[in-house]
Amino acid sequence: FMTMVAFGPPLRLLSALAYTLKACYSFSSIPLPLLHSSRTSISSNRFCSRLMSSTSPDGEATVRGEIYAVPGSGWASPDWNWGYASGTGHDCAMICRRRWSAADSRAALVEALLHPPPANGGLVDADAARDPPFEEVKLVLGLAWQCGRWDGSDGGRGGYGEVLAKMASKAYEPSDDPAKSRSFVEDMRRRYRLLGGGKEDAAEMDSLDVGDDGADLDEARRRCAGLVLRAMGFVQNGL
Repeated sequence: FMTMVAFGPPLRLLSALAYTLKACYSFSSIPLPLLHSSRTSISSNRFCSRLMSSTSPDGEATVRGEIYAVPGSGWASPDWNWGYASGTGHDCAMICRRRWSAADSRAALVEALLHPPPANGGLVDADAARDPPFEEVKLVLGLAWQCGRWDGSDGGRGGYGEVLAKMASKAYEPSDDPAKSRSFVEDMRRRYRLLGGGKEDAAEMDSLDVGDDGADLDEARRRCAGLVLRAMGFVQNGL
């Protein structure tokens, strides 16, 4: 008995511990959605002190394509690791949920997407003139679609889960490529009726002009995202 106390738990407990660790290891290798539970406090040692801003903690501007000044973030980054509990995708998802946790802020986001201010130039210039950056909009969409897999608000089979899978595979990258952005809009538009949105919104979706390669295309992808989020109940349900 003294030997067991001094050197560890009984053999049965050791066996149970080994089995549990093995099960946890196997489970962690599965790319589960980055869902948030209100009962769980999600933390990140690297970013718990970061503010949600367009600059890094040392005051330097965010590298284009990065989100929330998180180094190595963005859908095209090899560090993004979407769907796993480690990687910059997980870090940005944590910030994103906090940033859009209030219904009034979500309503303001949808309104901003549906009515973007005038802009000139190409996709890059137009995106820089509008808020939020479209990389963040894609993150919001991705999290909304992941939540929608559980309650059907993503359109169900053949719905926006397929768009999310393509987005995670970098099919729409680089996002400043007009052809890639046009494909993204078309894939979202094609599935819109699965969401059961209103007739006026459906007509607005059909009227989006994706023929331009510059500011008009950026406007189209923003309005498209806003219509999708509104039809999914993003304002009411959050992420």
